[in-house]
Amino acid sequence: MRIKVGYTYHNNIMRKSILYILVFFSISVYSQQEPYFTLTQFNLSMINPAYVGSQGKDLFSLATRSQWSAVEGSPKSYAFTYNTVRSSNVGIGVSVISDKTFIERQTFTYIDFSYKLQFSLDTRLFLGLKAGANFYNADLTSLQNFNNLNDPSKVAMSKIKPNIGVGAYFQSKDLWISLSAPRLFEVSRADEEDVYAKDRVHIYAAFGSSFDIIPTLILKPSVMLRKVKGMPLATEFTAQFNYHEKYDLGLQIRDNSSLGIFGIISVSEKVDLGYAYETYLDSGLSNLNVNTHEVFIRIKLSKDEVEVEEDTEETEETVESSDSNSI
Repeated sequence: MRIKVGYTYHNNIMRKSILYILVFFSISVYSQQEPYFTLTQFNLSMINPAYVGSQGKDLFSLATRSQWSAVEGSPKSYAFTYNTVRSSNVGIGVSVISDKTFIERQTFTYIDFSYKLQFSLDTRLFLGLKAGANFYNADLTSLQNFNNLNDPSKVAMSKIKPNIGVGAYFQSKDLWISLSAPRLFEVSRADEEDVYAKDRVHIYAAFGSSFDIIPTLILKPSVMLRKVKGMPLATEFTAQFNYHEKYDLGLQIRDNSSLGIFGIISVSEKVDLGYAYETYLDSGLSNLNVNTHEVFIRIKLSKDEVEVEEDTEETEETVESSDSNSI
């Protein structure tokens, strides 16, 4: 993000203040143009439209993330998603992700579509497409003046930037693979105004597996890669332990720079609650109290699609057996 400063700010104090703000927040605005969540893998539809419909019918999720919670104006993100399964191997969903950083607020609102290719009972490939827009706002009027003069460059602005995204999601009994680009086009948010910012194309690749340690304890390792033009490849390693298919505890390391710890509990067959805490590994940054907190809730109103298919097959077999016996 670049802010064009008018003539009223041409004094040393304001220059130092603007420089500090830009240096501090450019870490978030440039390297993290799209809102990031520690628990993304539990709701991949935020970044991959092919994920919709892969986890069953009528799945709601809500997440909130407060990054650098002790810093005023630090990034705060919210995400809501809904997806379901329709007939003819089609999945549909809606995702709304809102992010506010300093004077900027952007809301990504998209409709997701997926189509399933079934290879066997537990092996399938989903192909996805998403379409929507980024509703971008920047309020330069909130910048503080250090004198009584008016600055004509301080205005509130609002833009709508449409975009589309694609994705693929492979799923089998013990393996999943995700590849996606949530927004295919690189667009300028407001290049004719006093805030210049460009949405870069983000490409995500992720995969995970599961291993039974003992019958009641499962290890679920996963890796996520994220590439943004002009930035180094971001890597994220996660080790997740599931106990009795009810409790999840995980450890996450991103770029060898931050450490995240998360836990998820299934309070019922339909409701999951999660919490994640993230801090920097560098002692100099960790002492600044720039920690991150994230809360997650997922509500599943129907059975998993696989379970539904199995129940259907069992019902059909029972009917066929009854018919044979009657004959």
